[in-house]
Amino acid sequence: MRIGVECSSLTRPKAGIGFYTYQLLRALSALEGDEEYSLLFNRPLPNLDLNSRMRRVYIGPASTHLWAQTRLSLISKNEKIDLLHSPGQGIPLLYNGPAVLTVHDLSPLLYPETKEWISRIIWTSIVPLMIKRCRHIITVSENTRRDVINLIGVDESRITTIHEAAGPEYYPVDDQQRLQQFRKDKALEPGYILAVGTLEPRKNYPFLFRIFKRWLEQSHTDATLVIVGQKGWLYDEIFKTFEKLNLRRNVRFEGYIRDMDVMRMYYAAAQFSILTPWYEGFWLPGLESMACGTPVIGPKHSSIAEIAGEGGFWLTHGMKMLGLKLWTVFGKRPTDRKSFNEASPGRPVSPGRKPHRKHWASIAALCKRLAYESFIYRTIGRRRHRLLHLCADLRPGQARR
Repeated sequence: MRIGVECSSLTRPKAGIGFYTYQLLRALSALEGDEEYSLLFNRPLPNLDLNSRMRRVYIGPASTHLWAQTRLSLISKNEKIDLLHSPGQGIPLLYNGPAVLTVHDLSPLLYPETKEWISRIIWTSIVPLMIKRCRHIITVSENTRRDVINLIGVDESRITTIHEAAGPEYYPVDDQQRLQQFRKDKALEPGYILAVGTLEPRKNYPFLFRIFKRWLEQSHTDATLVIVGQKGWLYDEIFKTFEKLNLRRNVRFEGYIRDMDVMRMYYAAAQFSILTPWYEGFWLPGLESMACGTPVIGPKHSSIAEIAGEGGFWLTHGMKMLGLKLWTVFGKRPTDRKSFNEASPGRPVSPGRKPHRKHWASIAALCKRLAYESFIYRTIGRRRHRLLHLCADLRPGQARR
């Protein structure tokens, strides 16, 4: 069986979908089996250190959306793909074979103002059709699964929820001297606050800046907010707010950090991680932070509390009340994580806890199983496919945990 994996997200600095695709390929590469994988991409692909069953297939260059709807279909046909899996960028509407699509979130349909005009057109016209045509849909959270059902109208029997997991590179750092040396090398004071996420409207950075500024003024402290993330789109308002509030002394933009070992140190050396997004399909930075033993603070909406479970301090009020609550938490200014937990009126944080402990090997196994189910569905027809499900006691449509 030959499985095609759309890999365009790996041709640029990895963000959410890129990390998902990379970890999935690593896990699939480690699984035993005789399947062949064709990695389909439109720009030069970095070295991924995968086995020989993972064959690279390049045709391009082209913009991602255009390539996904035109050349990707041609590649799949020429490669004689039995099943096409897109971890997030899309399935071509002209592709007639079985396809599995991972949907991370539908935020552009809920908050269209957070996207550029061309993305809004694609999300409102092409994406719904693409989702409906796929044999099976993988969602990364129950929240996204509900959105696919309610907003797109997909039957729930065609959707499986498979939570992501933090990569193996993220784990607690217990060596205090190493943490102190890292802070010294980066000129960071103990107790800095970390926010990880692409610079784009949905992350709601201007709101976080205003609350942070208010705390600085009223507490007469000199803390540092560290922002880790690459420039995305429509980010002018972020820097305008940054300049207007005169936060040059207290807010640092570290940009995109490619080295995962360095990123682990940023998490582990921070007092806590915080983000105040309008919406999250899956809050991977929060999961990574907790895997490194660092508490997280965030609003209790979309998928955030679902993903982090009891490992976070959740704020359940609207954005105005959220601001007041955040100021209260900042004002505690705990000197260590134990006092942070004691100061937090929410649920306690368990350092190093990994919500949804399912590692990437099990995620890959489930994706591979879905690929075979979809292939069998096409090959032998609906009735015998249902019989196979009954015999194997498979229950499609339910979340595998």
